[in-house]
Amino acid sequence: MNIWESFKIALSSIWNHKIRSILTMLGIIIGVAAVIIIVAIGQGTKKQMTDELFATDKNAIQIYYEYIPPEGEEGMFWEEPELTSEDIQTLSEVPGVKAVLATNQGWGMMVHDEEQGEMQITGVGPEFFSARDIKVVEGRALYAADNDGLNRVLLIDTIAREKFFKETENPIGEIIDLNDNPYKIVGVYESPLPEQFRNMESGEMIMPRSVISMMFGNREIEQLSVIASDPESISETGRLAAETLTAEKGLENGKYSTNDFEDYERELNTMISLLTLLIGSIAGISLLVGGIGVMNIMLVSVTERTREIGLRKAIGATRRKILLQFLIESITLTSLGGMIGIGLAVIGSIIVSKFSPITATISPLIVLIGVSFSAFIGIIFGLLPANKASKLSPIDALRYE
Repeated sequence: MNIWESFKIALSSIWNHKIRSILTMLGIIIGVAAVIIIVAIGQGTKKQMTDELFATDKNAIQIYYEYIPPEGEEGMFWEEPELTSEDIQTLSEVPGVKAVLATNQGWGMMVHDEEQGEMQITGVGPEFFSARDIKVVEGRALYAADNDGLNRVLLIDTIAREKFFKETENPIGEIIDLNDNPYKIVGVYESPLPEQFRNMESGEMIMPRSVISMMFGNREIEQLSVIASDPESISETGRLAAETLTAEKGLENGKYSTNDFEDYERELNTMISLLTLLIGSIAGISLLVGGIGVMNIMLVSVTERTREIGLRKAIGATRRKILLQFLIESITLTSLGGMIGIGLAVIGSIIVSKFSPITATISPLIVLIGVSFSAFIGIIFGLLPANKASKLSPIDALRYE
């Protein structure tokens, strides 16, 4: 008898005892489904937390300059190298960099009709809107031509829109007074401030950084950040970007650096992994119980088929073939339970993703591990009954009633 015939016999035995087989598989089904769902939720939680903590609209890898004084000098007076558009282009070509953010800052008094207020102004380039996920609700964003042409245009946020303009009034195209200079509003963007703080602020505005530089006399690029295309490699991308900029500027007494996120990433991964392992271990107990159930039912099966085993041995079946037949039956039973458990895990993950803020992620590796582990359970807990069956004496087995 070959393996395929043993497999057919196993399926036949399972089919002939459907209720018993389903009840036996139940522990395996629940165990596999529970473990996969828990791991999927853990992976989904990790991805969601990583995306939220290192999302493009909330975090960026800031690149800052560190002065290193020559040996013997205290380095009390030093000047930071000036950053240019060429530096932005260089950083955008660094592997792993999704976007480069170059900004400067200013403050100004905005006056429109009878309303006035102190405004924080951020000078940006056209890449700022996509990199920071800025939502323009009225009008347009800034164009590259606005920066290159020193256009006196700006966008106000929704807080400033409510403060300075009536609900029925269209601010697009309006000329406002900012530090006694006229500027044209070309757009309105959603304020990033939480709702509870909006009544305390006059709002913010965005304008071309070249105009900020001209308006306040400061540098066109005061803050420089890069956004990694993959949140998992944020530290590595930041380091590479800083090293590339240092080499590009040819610095001798200084270097560019970034904040180190590695420790934070490691703590986050460890915390989620430990939590998943703990809950998964609890769910794994049901797999153990299911395995014991399989062993119990296989021992019953051996007892029921004692005469069959004796007959097969009498016509020449070896101990190895008897052992293999019952092992295959045990593995088939647990593997079927594992596959049903995977199906339930997929359905459960869809339900969790639909009715909770967490998106449960089932990877192909987890599915493969689920099937392999259920088959492994079949081997472990089927070994004792199979061994018992293989050791039966043909004469005693044929006499069994």
